[in-house]
Amino acid sequence: MLSDWLTNPGTNLPSEALLDRKATDFLALARRLTTPLDDMEIRRLRAEAAAAIAAGRLGEADKALAKAELHLIGNVTDLSALSAASRLRIGENRADRAALSFLRAAPEAYREAAARYGEASALIGLVDTERSRQVAFDQARTLARISEDFGGREGYDAAAGALRRLLEGLDSLEDTVAFAEAQDMLASALEGLAQVTQDKTLQREALAHCRRGLEHFDRGEAPLLWRTLKLRLGRLALILGKRQQDEALLEEAIAAFATVLAGWDRSSDETLWLEAEHMIARARSVLGSRRNDLALLERAFNSLNRVAGAVDRSREPLRWAELHDQMGSVLVAMGERYSEPVVLEEAIATFATALEERPRETEPLLWARTRVAQAEAMLQLARRSRQPELAQRALAQMVEAVETARKTDRGTVAADLQKRLAAAGELAKRLLAE
Repeated sequence: MLSDWLTNPGTNLPSEALLDRKATDFLALARRLTTPLDDMEIRRLRAEAAAAIAAGRLGEADKALAKAELHLIGNVTDLSALSAASRLRIGENRADRAALSFLRAAPEAYREAAARYGEASALIGLVDTERSRQVAFDQARTLARISEDFGGREGYDAAAGALRRLLEGLDSLEDTVAFAEAQDMLASALEGLAQVTQDKTLQREALAHCRRGLEHFDRGEAPLLWRTLKLRLGRLALILGKRQQDEALLEEAIAAFATVLAGWDRSSDETLWLEAEHMIARARSVLGSRRNDLALLERAFNSLNRVAGAVDRSREPLRWAELHDQMGSVLVAMGERYSEPVVLEEAIATFATALEERPRETEPLLWARTRVAQAEAMLQLARRSRQPELAQRALAQMVEAVETARKTDRGTVAADLQKRLAAAGELAKRLLAE
């Protein structure tokens, strides 16, 4: 399956996530090929294909499946004259050949797989409309994976086009689940395209598709799909709301996450539950900071604390540090509402904890960002408690962090930290002049 990587010099090695997906694809196809059938010749040929796949001989496997297809067609020259059962079986066989092509790790193999899924969907057609749609969805997923696995925009563009054509034949009221699934997949393709092209308007378009998919879609019809759509909507609303400083979008994000988390059994999928809990914390933190809303900030902190408590520091040190960095920022925002300095002191300590897993030597940019945030908290504490020496220490710390960032990054991170240093300098100047 991975010979394309091994024979193509200069190609990056596959990621662990891709290897996991390939293993899942392989097992799913192997199961289908060994499903008992009443036609002995078809059963023999599919068993032959399964054995060839297990031995890594994908070409031989495809030949066996092609023979099975010819056996099913027989002497018929007009496929429309075939019985419904025969057309369905031929279509399923073509879908298996698509899945076989997809096992290869090369863009051209993915394109071949997508074309075969399209043929399979057309072959099945009205014989089984729901199955035909699912195969069409497989085609769109395969196209999107061209971009996901090999980069570029080609796959996302092709997937978006296929899904838009599919949506033209779907009714949001009659085909509710299929309509919602197509909208979710289109939103996903647009998200990927936005990341590749840096065209942020595509994120707003993706959000609109999420809203359309959920408009007439009830949670009970397909709970996992409903949850996926809600989480995607919440994430997009959070990204856009934060960037555009749009409180309505932030409220929409919080509502989406809260609806998903309500009644969700954490043990059923703890990884995804933690992701949702983290995202609602971020949304509450942003909105709470904008509104100076202590209740929202406290809920954000509690959510971040729950997520941090579930993260294994030894296995995911950077994620653990990121959560503590975010907790420190929430505490700083909360400290503005408290007259006592204890919350700001806790924020400074929390940033220090994050820095334990963000060392300057190996993570200079992350170190610089956390050091700047910690220095800003120190400045607030210095202003609150009239400590000019602490203000001087904070300013020196910020200068050191910005210099480190400049040596590592010539882009937006260093520029942002420079702006924050300038603002802190003005604050420190006023404090020292008093």
